[in-house]
Order: sequence, then C-alpha cells, then structure tokens
Amino acid sequence: MSFRPARLRLQSLGEILVTLGFLTDATSAALLSPFTAFSNPLGSVRALAAFTLLSSLLMLLLIALLSRLRGESLRGLCLGKGVSPRREIFLGLGLVPLVFLVSFLIKSFTRHALPGLYSGEQNVLEELMKSPLDLGLFLVVALVAGGFREELQRAFIIRRFEAGWGPAWLGATLFAICFGYGHLLQGKDEAIIAGVFGLLWGGIYIARRNIVATSLSHGLYDALELVRYYFWGPMRFL
Repeated sequence: MSFRPARLRLQSLGEILVTLGFLTDATSAALLSPFTAFSNPLGSVRALAAFTLLSSLLMLLLIALLSRLRGESLRGLCLGKGVSPRREIFLGLGLVPLVFLVSFLIKSFTRHALPGLYSGEQNVLEELMKSPLDLGLFLVVALVAGGFREELQRAFIIRRFEAGWGPAWLGATLFAICFGYGHLLQGKDEAIIAGVFGLLWGGIYIARRNIVATSLSHGLYDALELVRYYFWGPMRFL
C-alpha cells in the first residue's frame, strides 16, 4: 500500500467521523446551554427547533469547508452534473407515497410479529406539539434538517467512503445503520424504519448522484407525517 492511499483513507475517515453529527450536536448543545429556554432539546418544540437548526447550520458549514479543502463544491455535491431538475422533482414526489406505505407495513409487521420491538402508536417527539406555532416550527425542522441536512450529510459521507474505503453501496449501508441508530429515541421499530429509509435514500443518491429527489421525498414525508399527527393523532396500524 502506497503512502497516498493510506493518507487518503485516513483523511476520508476523519471527514466521515466529524460529519456523523456528534460534533455538531455537541457544539450546538454547548452553545445553547446558557439559555434556559433552549438548554433541553426535548423540553419544548422551540428548544428542539433551536438545537436542530443550529446543528444543521454547523453541519452545512462543516461540509462546505471540507468540500472546499478538496477543491469540490456544495453545488456539485447537491446537484451533480447534467441533472434534469424536473425529472428529479417528479421522482421525489413519487417516492413519498412509497415511503408512507413502507413505514405503515413495517410498523404493522412489528406490532404483530415482533411485539418486543413495537414502540406503540405515539411518538415522543411529535407529542411535543401543542399549538399551530409548534407545528410550524416542526415543519421548518422537517424540511431543513430532515430534507436537506440529513441528505447532504448522507451524500457527503457516501462520497468520502467511496473515495477512501470501498464501494458506495457499502458506505450507504453503514450510514443507514447509523441513521437508524440515531432514531432509537423514538423506538426500536422507528429505528428500523429509519434504517430502511436510509438504505432507500442512499441507493437513490448512488444512482442519481444528486440529492434533489432524496431531499424532497425525505422532507415531504417528515412534514406530512407531522401534519397528519397534529390533526389526527397516532395512526392505527394493522
């Protein structure tokens, strides 16, 4: 193994580790800790929104900096080359019903076949919503953090893994596991659902090399689920 590949692997690994989210989350928590109203992200929707949006901003700046150091651009990472925006938008919109269907089927399956993994029909985060303002803040979080930040993060990590460690599909799979783990707070079945979605969106990014369709489907799914939960409450699964 030559020096250059070894250095490239270490550089790629370092970039992957700092963009997994632990660093930006810890920094956001530290910056918000002096402010009582925002010190506990699970204390209110306002606190959760402040924490999540700040962490998303830090992640965006971090990925922009790391990309620039490699002579790359955020535009290239997000939009790729020769992309038809209309086609990607249609794909993203078409994915939304599929994502809802997969979520419903997995949730129903765990309820009947794997009750030990079933977390119930209430969501600890969605239960924080008490007013239209809370819903509005949550929608902003869904579109910015879910739709954009997480898909930008996924694309960056997949590309860095591919550059230094192995095939893109393996990087997407490993990040999908991390993505699912990050949703354990909402329940084991929710973590499984997030992991499956991570595989789906990771595979689409590898095939399309842009985040338009994945960001749109991810953000709209999160936003529509929040609206559904706010107006109609927990879903009754099969």
